[in-house]
Amino acid sequence: MSITQKPRRDIHQEITNNIISLLDEVDLNDYQPPFANLAAMGIPENPITKNRYQGVNILALWFNQKSRTLRSNKWASFKQWQQIGASVKKGEKGSRVIFYKTLTREEEGQSGETEDVKIPMLRQYSVFNASQVDGYEDQDESEIPESDNVERLSLIDEFCQRTGAEVRTEGDEAFYAQLGDYINMPDTSLFFDTEQASATENYYSTLLHELTHWTGAPKRLDRKDDPNKKAVENYAFEELIAELGAAFLCAQQNIVQTQPKGHALYIKSWLRALRNDKTFIFKASAQAAKAVNYLDQMTSGEP
Repeated sequence: MSITQKPRRDIHQEITNNIISLLDEVDLNDYQPPFANLAAMGIPENPITKNRYQGVNILALWFNQKSRTLRSNKWASFKQWQQIGASVKKGEKGSRVIFYKTLTREEEGQSGETEDVKIPMLRQYSVFNASQVDGYEDQDESEIPESDNVERLSLIDEFCQRTGAEVRTEGDEAFYAQLGDYINMPDTSLFFDTEQASATENYYSTLLHELTHWTGAPKRLDRKDDPNKKAVENYAFEELIAELGAAFLCAQQNIVQTQPKGHALYIKSWLRALRNDKTFIFKASAQAAKAVNYLDQMTSGEP
């Protein structure tokens, strides 16, 4: 009598499917960054209108704060800064934000009557951070919390060490530097608990995200940009790969993160840059699985 074997569980595909099922449910307004320096500065806001930015604009402006090391959460347009006597510094580049405006126009209905038709229209404009202007002093900068809530997990630390990746702690930014071939991580004290995960889970999820980026270097898996895509699309696609890789590695390393809502929120933000096409997740998932398999081989000593 033959014994029927159960099909092998594909955890990578399971996590990918779970994230896809959540994409329509998660709300970008619920997103909380894992870095204390960003959270401490608060939601991006306009100091002239006193309004907070909403939705994907929050992530876009937080990203610009991180990538440009801007210390303020105050953003306004060129003309708005002029209104209060401030001026954008020469050579500074703005950050794009979007807003929806409803256009109302009259149209004739099927029965001949006139009715108002509302048409949603997407508009884009540039805003500049308070750090990019002269003549304005931000009085509301918050201090970064000094407490450290990250518990070191020796198994994951050892896993990362066995990969041979160089991990530095310089400043408060998390990134993979391809030129120097190293990962930079903020100090553990700069991570905090969010609704999606604990400080410990946020720290290691971020580390594993950057470790996935590290696998794409030319001397490793050599992930290349698609020459037929815009730079922002290639960047967004690489972010999908890294976040899915982090999700896979979190599950593999038994990080009990609120799976996979936190990853779905992050991925949803980058899907905006890819025109909300969920097929990109399947393509990114294949690359992420390849990255994880590569790391597993490195740490197991397999050729």
